[in-house]
Amino acid sequence: MDSTDRNHHWGLIPPTATRLRASGNLVFKAIVACQPLPGAAVSVFPLLVIVNALAATVWTGGHLVLDLGVLPRALRDRSGAQIRAFEEVFEPLGLTALAIQVLIGLWMGWIYVPGFRGLLSPANPIGMLVGVKLLLLASTAALAVHARLQLIPNLTDDNLGGLAWHIRSITALAIAFVVVGALIRLSGLG
Repeated sequence: MDSTDRNHHWGLIPPTATRLRASGNLVFKAIVACQPLPGAAVSVFPLLVIVNALAATVWTGGHLVLDLGVLPRALRDRSGAQIRAFEEVFEPLGLTALAIQVLIGLWMGWIYVPGFRGLLSPANPIGMLVGVKLLLLASTAALAVHARLQLIPNLTDDNLGGLAWHIRSITALAIAFVVVGALIRLSGLG
């Protein structure tokens, strides 16, 4: 079985793929379309949803543990070391989960809103929600970069308050990510 046959079997290349070959963008268009062939063993889209949900669980759950468990203790004890210890363990896993969410989220966003046309348009509720997720992503990135470059390197027991604000903001954004993602899967509010 060659790679094309294998991709058809696993539902990675949609039925229209043979017509797209001439365009030179076969792989990109096949991946974006993400529709199984009749008789394909697996559809890719449900796998994307599951992996994205698992990554969101790690990212959001980790920040809830940090915000509701580690942070109050660190503030009470005035101990930046507790925050650093948590970040040392969680950061590699958390950032990997965030990266997975970004990549799969962009992929699914492209599926829901082809070409990202109609983002933030009231006439397109799903496009509006995908646009909101992109704004949440930009806000998360801005806060994360600021915390990583400015706050954490200069963290002391006396300036935990500034980092606490960032932790609570990132946690709120993570929860908003989950809510908006669920609304997209549920086709909006109505």
